Amino acid sequence: MDESKILKCIWLNCVCEHSPKLIHDCVSHIGTAEEIYNGNFDERKLKNILGYRFSECKKKDLKSAEEIYGYCNRNNIRIIHISEPDYPILLKNTDVPPQILYMKGDNLNLNDYLTLSVVGTRRCNKDSVKFTKKLCFNLAREGIIVVSGMAIGLDAAAHSGALEAGQKTIAVLAGGVDTIYPPQNENLYYEILNNGIIISERPPEDLGGAEYYQERNRIISGLSYGTVIVEGHIRSGTSITANYAQEYDRDVFAVPGRPTDYNSYVPNSLLKVGAIVTTSAEDILSEYNDRFADLMDNGLDCIGSAVRLNNLDGTDEYEYEITKIEKEKTKKENRNQIQIGSVIKGKQPAVIEPYKKPDFKDFDNSEQRILEYLYKCIEPAHIDEIMRNTGMRSSEVSSTILILQMKGAVSQHAGNLYSLSI
Repeated sequence: MDESKILKCIWLNCVCEHSPKLIHDCVSHIGTAEEIYNGNFDERKLKNILGYRFSECKKKDLKSAEEIYGYCNRNNIRIIHISEPDYPILLKNTDVPPQILYMKGDNLNLNDYLTLSVVGTRRCNKDSVKFTKKLCFNLAREGIIVVSGMAIGLDAAAHSGALEAGQKTIAVLAGGVDTIYPPQNENLYYEILNNGIIISERPPEDLGGAEYYQERNRIISGLSYGTVIVEGHIRSGTSITANYAQEYDRDVFAVPGRPTDYNSYVPNSLLKVGAIVTTSAEDILSEYNDRFADLMDNGLDCIGSAVRLNNLDGTDEYEYEITKIEKEKTKKENRNQIQIGSVIKGKQPAVIEPYKKPDFKDFDNSEQRILEYLYKCIEPAHIDEIMRNTGMRSSEVSSTILILQMKGAVSQHAGNLYSLSI
């Protein structure tokens, strides 16, 4: 790919502050990054899209783009433009495909393989972890490339199962490809780096943020022929990933769960509207063995030495119990249910209805800052992430969170994770 073309694309991403929607609007309604950089555009139209960012566009300053490009070259990070032949075709055929992808790890052309996303909640039990690992192990041994988000819990279990089968796996990150988050998954990150691909639409060294996870989830679904939903509660990122899979007209598989289980809501809701019941790898393989035999054969050629990750066997890090606060939260959420899947495949996709924002006016300024941030989070946030995104000191965050827990506004989970309870 022409260096100039890549630089202009990175430049436009920087102008748009790496917002997928803004970048897409510019390219869809104005022209390519090169055309915009060269001044071939309707100024009024572009100003309406970019708003205050339009002044940055007029400067045509490539410094940030050149720094990102140079950093990628020095650190073995590939940049793939949407016009290149090895850009993932499945992702290209989505509503808002990234104009560039950053990739670190293997040089696989994903168009040659059967990719399947497997997602679930962070707060899961030992049985769910073991099931997910076994499922992905068996799928990987048959030539399927597992895609997930490298979060703790079931994402990590999905990657682990594939790696233990000696297969490649793909992790899609919300931050840059060189940013290890969560820190608990450092070992997993390096194993994927050595035996798969790390992908992001965000530039290197980007720490990510709560608002990036929904954007990341569209890529997980977009890269995959199908999506397997293992567990997920009403406001989880899993539900959003499932909705993207439906919108993209991809296969949706769901693992049935007990109706009384907090995390069974999403898969059970999907099963009601036509998702494929999944209790073992055979349920998925029976759908794909004939349809994608060539792609699965290519995947078989990727199988190498098995990787053993001992810390993903369902240890306490992945266990949780629903607290009284969470049960009350579930009751409230049931009154504001996300509409998961009006129908599956080939019909009008589901629409996620926004969760009604709580009123934080009775809390002081420090408390509001934390509550506002946690409200944006689809999944529980680590205390380090809360500090980074609120700009508060460690001691202030710790003391404020303790007060919020006493007020019943915040719940704590294993691994120093926190979520909104109101």
